[in-house]
Amino acid sequence: MKQLRSILLSVMMLLVIGQLFAGGFALSGVGSKATALGGAFRALADDGSAMYWNPAGLAFQDENSVSLGGTFILPSASWEPTAAYAAANPGYQAKEYEAEKSLRAFPNLLVTMAKNERIKYGLGVFVPYGLGTTWSAYENPSSALIYQGGFPENDMLSSIQVIDVHPTIAYKLLDNLSLGAGLSLYYGNIHIAQLEIMPTSVFTPVTFDMAGKGIGFGANLGVMYQPLEKLSLGLSGKIPSDIPLKGDAEILLWTPAQADGTPPGKLGGKEDIKATLKLPGEVGLGLAYQLTRDLTLLADYSYTMWERLNEVEIEMENAINIMPGMSVSEKALVFNWENTHRVSLGGEYDLLANKLRLGFFFDQTPVPEETQLPTLSDISNKLSGNIGWGRDFGKIGVEANVQMVLFSEREIADSAQTANNRPGKYNTNSLSGNIGLNYRF
Repeated sequence: MKQLRSILLSVMMLLVIGQLFAGGFALSGVGSKATALGGAFRALADDGSAMYWNPAGLAFQDENSVSLGGTFILPSASWEPTAAYAAANPGYQAKEYEAEKSLRAFPNLLVTMAKNERIKYGLGVFVPYGLGTTWSAYENPSSALIYQGGFPENDMLSSIQVIDVHPTIAYKLLDNLSLGAGLSLYYGNIHIAQLEIMPTSVFTPVTFDMAGKGIGFGANLGVMYQPLEKLSLGLSGKIPSDIPLKGDAEILLWTPAQADGTPPGKLGGKEDIKATLKLPGEVGLGLAYQLTRDLTLLADYSYTMWERLNEVEIEMENAINIMPGMSVSEKALVFNWENTHRVSLGGEYDLLANKLRLGFFFDQTPVPEETQLPTLSDISNKLSGNIGWGRDFGKIGVEANVQMVLFSEREIADSAQTANNRPGKYNTNSLSGNIGLNYRF
């Protein structure tokens, strides 16, 4: 038990380190094998990542295991404001800006106890939501506009991360039917930074920076049924969940140096805040069919209820005075996201003790044009291609895969501009890799 506690503590530390490079919102899944199959895993769920995909899959496993893995993501994002937007907002130009590039890591730990004939247990620690973007696009519109020291280097930043500590139980009702359930203890962390230009005579910028953390609870449920020896069906879902957040927010109005010698300054301040991060519910159905002794084909469909994330309401303990006659006591980060569909296909082929895997998924974006910002990396519908490999060396298994996610370009015209978006051309893609090390005992 002491060794297990040490491992859990080490992974939690790694997850906290990993989240510093995170943001965004949902990752494409947990586990190297499941990811290589494009997420078509609900009907197979034959390793520790079943706790994420379909907890009922644990009931058909018969060995204890410890799995340690990680996903490494290198995202790329660009935004080109329209000429009209750049003209109306000095400090931005009608050119392509690129988000900061950095390699982001998301480790996971999965422990299963599956030697009992009917009832199985598991404990997972993983990151179901992550990714984000950081921008340094704003430029002082002229050398005369020099702001007081401390002006933020990053004018736009979005980071939403959730760590899930996930105890799981599964029970085999019949030899071909099982049920499973998992409890999620969520640790959420959100950091948002924005900059707006006030069209005064000197085009004064206003910066908003908020950060909050909190703990919430959720759950997932699953059913697995094998009507035929070679056919397996899986049904699973996650309940909608809330994470109450506490933190602080800072709103500052930056005034430049004046021609009469008045030095630059800043007005506003920082206050404690509370907010709620809403996580979506999800339901999915999967199918796995062993076409030949060496080839298994898989398909999966899921529906995610992102419409819960209509907005994040931020309540401040005390109002922040920006200037005489202007104060802020609450702020709403408007999302108005939409429900989405995802279709996944995968295949696994056994070749001389090697398991070769291919996967594909199509995933809709939940982000409507009315709330599209450069800080939201999910800009449009996406296609993913995956290739993976796995091999067992006695009780030890090694897995790896590579995934490429392509987004179609999104262009928001000036006529479609709202108070919660920015017009221009958006492009995003990401390259990721996943490795896993498994020990069965």
